[in-house]
Amino acid sequence: MSEQPRPSTPGCSATRTSWLAVLTFWAVRNRLRILTATVLFTAVSGFLAIGLPAHLTNGGWLTDNTDSARTRIILRHSTHAGTPEVMLLATSRGSVDNAAARTAGTRLVDQLRHLPGVRGADSYWTGPIGPDPASLPARPVPDPLLRSADSHTALIALWLDGDQRAQSTITDTVLATVTRSSGPLTVQASGEAVVTRALERHITLDMLRMEAWALPITLLLLLGVFGSVLAACLPVAVGVVAITGTAAILRGLTAFTPVSTFALNLTTAVGLALAVDYSLFLVARYREETAAGHPHTLALVRATCAAGRIVVISAATVIASLLGLLLFPLYFLRSFALAGISVVLLASLASLIVIPAALACWGERLAQRDLLARWRRSTATTGRWHRLATTVMRRPLVVVTAVTAVLLLLALPFRHAAFGFSDERALPSHAPEVHAAQTLRHDFPQFRTHIDVVLRGWQPAGAQRVKDLDAYARRLAGLPHVQGLRTATGTYADGKAVGTSCSDSPTQSVCSPDERFTVVGGTWLAISTASLPYSSDATGLVRAIEDVPAPAPVMAGGPTKEFLDSQAAVARALPAAVTVIVLATLLLLFFFTRSLFLPVKALVVNSLSLTATFGAMVFVFQDGHFTWLVGHVTATGTTDLMLPLIAFFLAFGLSMDYEILLLARITEAHQRTRDTVQATAQGLQSAAPLFAASAALVLVVLLAMAAADLATIKLIAVTVALSVFLDVLIIRPLLVPAVMALAGSFNWWVPATLRHLIPSPSTAANVPEGGRKHEGPSSSGALTPETDRGNGSTSGRTQATPR
Repeated sequence: MSEQPRPSTPGCSATRTSWLAVLTFWAVRNRLRILTATVLFTAVSGFLAIGLPAHLTNGGWLTDNTDSARTRIILRHSTHAGTPEVMLLATSRGSVDNAAARTAGTRLVDQLRHLPGVRGADSYWTGPIGPDPASLPARPVPDPLLRSADSHTALIALWLDGDQRAQSTITDTVLATVTRSSGPLTVQASGEAVVTRALERHITLDMLRMEAWALPITLLLLLGVFGSVLAACLPVAVGVVAITGTAAILRGLTAFTPVSTFALNLTTAVGLALAVDYSLFLVARYREETAAGHPHTLALVRATCAAGRIVVISAATVIASLLGLLLFPLYFLRSFALAGISVVLLASLASLIVIPAALACWGERLAQRDLLARWRRSTATTGRWHRLATTVMRRPLVVVTAVTAVLLLLALPFRHAAFGFSDERALPSHAPEVHAAQTLRHDFPQFRTHIDVVLRGWQPAGAQRVKDLDAYARRLAGLPHVQGLRTATGTYADGKAVGTSCSDSPTQSVCSPDERFTVVGGTWLAISTASLPYSSDATGLVRAIEDVPAPAPVMAGGPTKEFLDSQAAVARALPAAVTVIVLATLLLLFFFTRSLFLPVKALVVNSLSLTATFGAMVFVFQDGHFTWLVGHVTATGTTDLMLPLIAFFLAFGLSMDYEILLLARITEAHQRTRDTVQATAQGLQSAAPLFAASAALVLVVLLAMAAADLATIKLIAVTVALSVFLDVLIIRPLLVPAVMALAGSFNWWVPATLRHLIPSPSTAANVPEGGRKHEGPSSSGALTPETDRGNGSTSGRTQATPR
């Protein structure tokens, strides 16, 4: 007696063999080989990734084809030009002019200038001097700009050779020398190289702390959600494969391009989050199919066809969005994109291959320990999520209005978002580098912000050019917010020369310009301002400098100009990146849902949710409200330009995971009921336990990251965690059902001209219990009641018979 076919499942065709079914049969037949290969792949990847942190860099927010980048390169060819990488504050109990302090300071500078990698030094006691004592003679008179107003602190400036990685090593040597040889002086260290070294150290410590806190809690939650140790190991295995494989890829990329340290940190979080999501979707669907009475292998095939389709579309959507990051000309974003694409690909492949192979070996044991089954034992019309959706859809307009109002209220602070770059204030407030930077800003306000100006290809050779440079320096020194200016013709402030100037020489032809400011690529002017680097005053000053008439083409550099150039590069690439994300998401969801409205709805709802999240991010981290909730971060008044982009792609990927899962379950229910309200309620009832469990696991990882010392990692973690929180508690259970109810049958509308472009809704292979298809001759991957070698019996088992 034949049985009626069971309800169909999206993903496997009733008239042809789905590639997901073929892949699953292949994984079942070769399960032992696959599991062995997975162990070997993980071991080899781990070996190849050894030493990766040492090859990563903490930078990448500058482009090579900008004036600020070219200015930095030009100044690095000079011994004392540009912003020094290390600033040492030497403090004495008495005056730094007394004999003991002068002797100790001079001896310390002499030791530092001979260190490998130090190309030049300058100090209050010695003046500018290089490794060769004869290279630049010391000034006969100490420079008062390098001494604090109370005479207790003097500055030592060091210029370093090499790239960021080399400078980090040199900085270690400098700090060790200072510790041994400071004598009666108390020395604090600041500067770009010192802060970068501290950031790298804290990133490493934060990652170790995150793993120590997150992994045990995550494992306990996995055990509770998956119901057994064996099942809980599946997402761990997928995560390990994805993370180690991506680490090996990043190690290979470091030989060809710089890779940011953040790429490795975020790879761990993304890899684990996706591993949990994909594993949970597949295992839960397998248990549902087993509970419906399907034999082991058939349940596995049906589960992979349904949940695997969600995994594929979700991974494709996230990868398409990450491709948008490759359009930005900043290796910070590009390295994150490459790491993200790698980890998503590996996580999805491991989920579609390794999990079916593991389930083929131990699936029946896993199906018996299903803690989520009690949600499924509730009928489609009695579960709590079903009741919530039904209640929401009785008054959809009220719910949409109320939820939208709350989200827009949260989004309001994003209107006044001010962007900049992270500095030493991203470190914990107790870090010595933070205290040193605060002392530098307080005691030496003239060095708070540096702006470098280079007159390209022009030098003050001859009396007329000296006069032209003097006039140009006076014009720049007279600009608002300029604290002081130094160049080849002297020192200037308030639009006039201060101290000795070439313009004061009675005979211009005998004046010798300061050689420090005549660099290989032109003439350098060093401008200082008391404004913070990324404030509106500083950015306005840079623009004003570029508008001042000059005797030669002008290139500006320094932190403020570097930020403006990076901001312009992001602004130029952003429209194209957004276009790629929008078009790819719409196209993928259109083929997934066979609807024009549902993809647009998904984008609008997710955009509203992310905007609300970013508003909260600005309110807390930029404006400084409720910072005690996130660990007392220092509010800087700006938001790092790169961090919202990173947070967007992480939050977007997770929200699309939950959106696609919910749409898949709603679509299945709609195929059965042809009623949008019932389909939405049933879809939420079946999908909500999955994305709620997934969100709980992801939040554990994110909250562990939020405990980091670095404000940058804390900002990303808190922002993405808030996005997940809003998604699970407001967007999916309230806003989505309300919008679906308002749209009604329009949810499923597609123009007749587009219907031929997409296949009919995929259904599961309508296979009776015996294992034979209803239609057509046996084809590749057909099901036959042969022995299931993974379980050693023939009763009710199915196997793929290759042709």
